[in-house]
Amino acid sequence: MRNNTNLDTGNYGDTEVDIEWINNLAWYGKAVRNDGFICEVHPGEVSSYGIWEKVLFNKVRLHIWQYRLPNVELVILLVFVLWQVFDILFKKLGLLIPKFASMMLAGLLLNVLLTVSGDKSIIQEILFPENRIDIPGCLGTFGFMMFWFLNGVKMDVKTIFKAEAHARLTGVAAAALPITAGLVLYKFKSAESIPLKAIEYNTLLLMESLTSFSEIARLLIDLGMNHSSVGQVALSTSVVSNMVGLMFWLGMVPLGFRSLVQGVGLLVQMFFFIVIVFAVVRPIMFNVIIRRREGRPIEDKYIYGILVMVFLSCMYWDGLGQFPALGAFFLGLAIPNEPPIGSALVERLESFNFGIILPLFMSASMLRSDIRVWKDILTYYSSSNDKKFAVASLVLLIFLLKLSASMIVPYLYKMPLKDSIILSLIMSHKGIIELSFYLFSYGLELLDRDTFSILVLSILLNSLFLPMAIKFLYDPSKRFMCYQKRSLASMKITGALKTLVCIHRPDHIYSMINLLEACYQSDKSPLTCYVLHLVELQGQEVPTLIAHKVQKLGAGTGAKYSENVILSFDHFHRYVRGSIFIDTFTCITNSNHMQDDICWLALDKAVTFIILPFHRTWSFNRTSIVSDSEMIRFLNFNVLKQAPCSVGILVERHLVNKNQESKQNLKVCVIFVGGEDDMETLALAKRMARQENVTLTVLCLLAAKRSKEVTGWDQILDTVELRELVRSNDPKTLKEESSTSYLEEGILDGADTSMLLRSMAFDYDLFIVGRTCGQNHAATRGVESWCEFEELGVIGDFLASPDFPSKTSVLVVQQQRNIANN
Repeated sequence: MRNNTNLDTGNYGDTEVDIEWINNLAWYGKAVRNDGFICEVHPGEVSSYGIWEKVLFNKVRLHIWQYRLPNVELVILLVFVLWQVFDILFKKLGLLIPKFASMMLAGLLLNVLLTVSGDKSIIQEILFPENRIDIPGCLGTFGFMMFWFLNGVKMDVKTIFKAEAHARLTGVAAAALPITAGLVLYKFKSAESIPLKAIEYNTLLLMESLTSFSEIARLLIDLGMNHSSVGQVALSTSVVSNMVGLMFWLGMVPLGFRSLVQGVGLLVQMFFFIVIVFAVVRPIMFNVIIRRREGRPIEDKYIYGILVMVFLSCMYWDGLGQFPALGAFFLGLAIPNEPPIGSALVERLESFNFGIILPLFMSASMLRSDIRVWKDILTYYSSSNDKKFAVASLVLLIFLLKLSASMIVPYLYKMPLKDSIILSLIMSHKGIIELSFYLFSYGLELLDRDTFSILVLSILLNSLFLPMAIKFLYDPSKRFMCYQKRSLASMKITGALKTLVCIHRPDHIYSMINLLEACYQSDKSPLTCYVLHLVELQGQEVPTLIAHKVQKLGAGTGAKYSENVILSFDHFHRYVRGSIFIDTFTCITNSNHMQDDICWLALDKAVTFIILPFHRTWSFNRTSIVSDSEMIRFLNFNVLKQAPCSVGILVERHLVNKNQESKQNLKVCVIFVGGEDDMETLALAKRMARQENVTLTVLCLLAAKRSKEVTGWDQILDTVELRELVRSNDPKTLKEESSTSYLEEGILDGADTSMLLRSMAFDYDLFIVGRTCGQNHAATRGVESWCEFEELGVIGDFLASPDFPSKTSVLVVQQQRNIANN
């Protein structure tokens, strides 16, 4: 095509032809003269002239979708709506299908519409405008490059060294076995039996054997398994397998050239790029982080500079004749994946890129496939289909080899058979990475259209049916199921108590320490405390759990985040000496899955009681709210639902401080109505009452008009539940009855309860109440609808509300819910 600005139409024929030629050049930006000479105008019309165009040029004007900008907007809107419809439909049907599969189905639907409607349809003009550059396709390619770059940013190569032996060996076997078997097969089989060129065969073999870390991470997120035990192994295994496949690919590069010198030269240029990004770019990024002011976000100029480097990296690898996205991927690996740079890149780019731009690439890939080939391969066999069946057979063979290797190796390492099968299915998953490489190979004519169409079909079927199989085998409801009772009420009062304390913010530290100090501990009934500092994961995919008993302070990522937590609890440990054992952990994880890490640690450590901070934090004088985190509230709800033991939520507004040297007693009030949660609160309070300077009052609310006060536990035996609790413990170990009071109050409705608690508001330092305290009881009649925070229960919510006259702290307790029936 050539540019020509000569608009002299005197030699072009009659007037009608001249007018048509001028109109085509003016509106379409392209016209063909009678002598075959092509004229173009750049840039073409970007957008319409609005209503004036319709009035003045009604017959010769363009349709709205024929302009460049409206065309791009219309294609983006069309693709977005279609893939969102598929995604929502799958969710409504209860199918956990990955989002990119919905994007592929959107492209498939457009392909079918094109095939049915023909070449002159409106959908054809929208998706493939005549005489235009494929701008939506260019945008999709940009999204695809950014997807590879962000995958590199989120990948932590250090996971390879942290992975356990069975994860490493599984990752190596999952990649090496199919590649080795495929190379041996190709060497000993004749050309007639494998009707594929060497370049086609090697491309299929490598990409089908490869397991992409980013694909596995995305699949686990979609399935909600990235924090499960199988998901953790799969993430570590996929990183190893990804690197093994990459090494195989680098080793096969020289073999693609007739001259070994050319192949080695290309390999040197690749390694030169890798050395530059890790030896030059990475130190520069760390220097930028060091120079940044503490607490300030990364400046925009550095983000723009990184984006420029992404384009330059892709151009460099494209100049080498290799897959351009690998340049963006290696650059992403060199970018520190921690805040502030890595997290800023992911936060700013990922959502828009994955939701808007990348679907254009997925749809373009599906539009390039020939759906008639799918019919041929699925219906009948003929000699003309030899190559198609060879491709399909090779894909199936590699899938089975990969499935077997990923299942046998972990099973030999004593992983349960069901988990081994789930892991093998996860490792056999295919998605965007493989599709993008096949599209690149198809663009270079390394693959013909039939082969490309079959490979696209295999990826689509893989992404639809493998998640269904995984979902069928994996039951998340049993992840934290406990086969033993882990509650305070089921323990002996002198038994060792194991607690898990969760910390989000620095102001949670001392409230938790004060509560632990108030709990009874002695050499005969020690207290074991596991402290979990929860840090939101930013800029990477792999969650991390760090045990600080193993890792020394000051070494590694966890100590950097948790130094205040570690030092504070170490000081507390030295203060109480031998009566308490403390083990500190840092969990760096996604906020939506923090509950999984809490419950896994509680299950692994056989914890009896989890203590969570309330999502609201008050000022130093306890009069105003300084923070209100919905994320922490959502977390507390989920922990209450799936915890394998009892759970407590501490609403800390008054300093709960029971100091051994203090002469002032800590006054604790337990509100008792009846039920499992109330029995749990009483069991905890009895442990606290064994302290010399803790005074306990048990307030029993009855649906009757009588009240009396006595000293000791005799009156508590009047109810069956209380009698069973006291008899389950050793009465000889109980403290003298003089420090324990029992009070009964007759209650007509919730208004009576409110007046009673208001009258006692300033008499105690800590209220302990069951989450279901008063549920379906006269004590809460008429006030259930006033409850603002369901996780605290009706009475707990009233005690923690701003309308309650005193700022006394409240501990809301829920007894163990998830226990298996033997």
